[in-house]
Amino acid sequence: MTVIREDNMKVLLPRLEGEDFWEIIHEHYAHEEPLKWKNLAILALRENAGWPLEKIGLVFGHHKGHVYRILSKVKQEIRDTFEQSPDWLCMPDRFESDEE
Repeated sequence: MTVIREDNMKVLLPRLEGEDFWEIIHEHYAHEEPLKWKNLAILALRENAGWPLEKIGLVFGHHKGHVYRILSKVKQEIRDTFEQSPDWLCMPDRFESDEE
């Protein structure tokens, strides 16, 4: 898939299947750590399913403020872990020109 940046440069994005994504998360972030997988489940419920903080808190036995802190923490950890995303996604660290 190709997207266009604000400066009209084309960027080629890799195609990842769901399994590929979770394998990368497993290998580079969560490993066999149940707490990280729990936090990823909280993130998925919020970001992918749109669950409100209160409902996520009910499921996991947390106050909505704690759920918010968990979400902030896991998002930052993922940003830090995958800061070099073009490398770990096997993407070229370049932008395609408009002349294809």
